Amino acid sequence: MDIRIQDVQSRVQATDSQKLLDPRILKEIVRACVQAVKEDQAREKRRAKERELSNSAAPERE
Repeated sequence: MDIRIQDVQSRVQATDSQKLLDPRILKEIVRACVQAVKEDQAREKRRAKERELSNSAAPERE
């Protein structure tokens, strides 16, 4: 099974297809997805703040 979170891709192989339905496995997948989304949101906030700062520091053009 391929798992892709944003630009990160990984191949997961399970010897038993029932293991994929194991609540612990699903919890780990959800945890990884939530963490990736939070990191992406934090990165976007930093970029927005950097753009805001660079725009306010730039001299005004007439």
